[in-house]
Amino acid sequence: MTAVGIIAEYNPFHNGHAYHLAQAKMLTGAETAVVVMSGNFVQRGVPAVFDKWQRTSLALEGGADVVYELPFAFAVQPAHLFARGAVNLLARAGVDTIVFGAEHAQLDFLALAKQARSLLMSNQAFRTDYTQTYATVFNDVLAQATGERLSEPNDLLGFAYATAVLELDLADEIRLLPIQRIGAAYHQTAITDSQIASATALRDLMQRRVSAHEYEAFVSSQAAGLLSQGPQTKEWSTDWYHLLQYKVLTTPVEDLSTIYQLNDGLAYRLKEQMTRQTDADYQTFMTSFKSKRYTWSRLQRTLLYTLLNIRQQEMQQALDQPYLRLLGASKTGRAFIKQQRKHVSIPVVNHVTHEDTTGILTLDYRAGKLYELMIKQPVRQAMDTGRIPLFTK
Repeated sequence: MTAVGIIAEYNPFHNGHAYHLAQAKMLTGAETAVVVMSGNFVQRGVPAVFDKWQRTSLALEGGADVVYELPFAFAVQPAHLFARGAVNLLARAGVDTIVFGAEHAQLDFLALAKQARSLLMSNQAFRTDYTQTYATVFNDVLAQATGERLSEPNDLLGFAYATAVLELDLADEIRLLPIQRIGAAYHQTAITDSQIASATALRDLMQRRVSAHEYEAFVSSQAAGLLSQGPQTKEWSTDWYHLLQYKVLTTPVEDLSTIYQLNDGLAYRLKEQMTRQTDADYQTFMTSFKSKRYTWSRLQRTLLYTLLNIRQQEMQQALDQPYLRLLGASKTGRAFIKQQRKHVSIPVVNHVTHEDTTGILTLDYRAGKLYELMIKQPVRQAMDTGRIPLFTK
């Protein structure tokens, strides 16, 4: 059996994702679509609108055959680490092609990555220019070297996937196949297409609590019902932020500075700004906390690391211990997993044990417990322990 790989967040799953899955199978001739999907938190450092189990169910309904969880250590990271973790897992799972959406699918992302690799490694601007974000400096260097600027989010991720393929020495094993993104743009909040709305637009509708009927053109009936109920967790900018305030205000700055990425004086800035603005709302605080050196997403991720009390050593250990956590599979997907079983060289987790929660799943288990704490309705099942993969026919 052949398999095509897809990297996703599905926050939430919609018709554009179903189109992507169908095109991936059609263009590659693969029998199985293997998805590596972010867990309960997404790359921007905020909770997913639905937990990983609900999103897995929607993905299987929409055409995925296998859904593995992208561990927290990779999922809540900048593009290069997000991509490296996901590409590595898909390669270990046994796929030979990774299909991804791109705003400019005609680009040869692997060729660009090869051109830029040595230049980016040798350029000192990344370490000396703190007046601009990494992405801005990166694009200046890339444009100088190749004549291309990658400003669109899916193009940037495509470049990150290509770079990961090179860094992991997988160029002879993994083919990258971009497909043209159709319908709404990634961050577009306006709905201009009759069948495809961006995840951003759907999340915007969720905040307005519109009826299930409003979603039916863009998602399945199962998804429409979930979306009409609004996000699964309490509001990040209020309930989650209050927990963060307590954490920061009651923790000595010396301890805060040991949190992953709260370095280079950022811990002192965080403590100072939050102490000075105890009555400020989240938006006001973030506006004052942000600087030209850091993007909003970078700081949001750092605040989540702070809330979860993740230390540098813990994160490094997690990054060095990849594993495949199965969330769900179709009948075809289960046949593929059985076929590949002898070839998988990293741990595979189907049932989470106590040993897992204190070992390779430490960060995911901790993140799951935080997500459970912030769910609006009483938790019926834990995010990890006691759960088994979702199997469909």
